[in-house]
Order: sequence, then C-alpha cells, then structure tokens
Amino acid sequence: MRVRSLEAWDALLDDAVQRGYGLKVQHAQLLAASCTTGWFDWLHGELWLLPDSLVRIRGGFVDSVVHSISPGVPEHKATTVIGYDPAAVLAGHRTNKVIPFDGIAHARLHRGLTTSGLTVTMTDGTHHKLLWLSSEPARRILTDRLLPVLGSRLTR
Repeated sequence: MRVRSLEAWDALLDDAVQRGYGLKVQHAQLLAASCTTGWFDWLHGELWLLPDSLVRIRGGFVDSVVHSISPGVPEHKATTVIGYDPAAVLAGHRTNKVIPFDGIAHARLHRGLTTSGLTVTMTDGTHHKLLWLSSEPARRILTDRLLPVLGSRLTR
C-alpha cells in the first residue's frame, strides 16, 4: 500500500490503533489538573474535554500535592491527540468519569472564590459532581463548549 500524504498516514495509524486495541483516538484538551469528584475526594485528577464527552481520570497523592500548590493548567494549553478506552477509564477507579454530552439532562456550572465546578444530571438519573481550582481555565472553556451543545439545559 502506498500512502500519499501525512494526513493519510495519520488516518491509517488511527484506524490501526482503534482496530487493534479498541481505543478511541480523539483530540482532547486538558481543562484542569486539580479535578475532584466531591469534597470527600481528596485526590486530584485530570479533567479532559473530548469532542463528545468529559473524562475525569484520578491521579495519585503526589499529583494532588503538586496541583494544590501549582498555578494549574495554562490558559493556552493546546489540544492533543489521545487514545482512550472509556470502559478501561471507568474500570480504573470508582472516581473516574466518562460523561457523554448526549446523555446530559441538565448541567450547572458554578464558580467560587477558590473552587469552581460542574454538577451534571444524566438522562438515566445519575448525578456527577466535578470540582477544580478556580485558577484553572475549565469553567470558561466548558461554558464556551457546553452552551451550544446543551442550550437551556446548562445553567451558570
């Protein structure tokens, strides 16, 4: 097989990865490195924005210490391409989350002095809470991304 362009090569590799490992290969943007799932979840994780969902992946103790004193994710953080398996993310830890946008019945973004967050009610009735340091760009980016997708189902 002759590959005629870098884009064709990239597409061929993406297809091979998806078929070989069951991974989704998507563009993603890191929104917060200090994301928790509530006030009793003391270990920070990363909050990623994907084209069709939000993904929260739990970090470790050292990550939590570092991210609680560091300035957080830079505002200009570019998107990256990641491969992920939603089932593997959820199986990794009980506080990991995959929140598909098409399953959101209602979402509320809120901002506090030190902590901002997103509370989500899914169409199946489950609830999710995500909190992050207010110094991180997550709230602004989520407002810009979720408002066109959710419309009146998003309150701020």
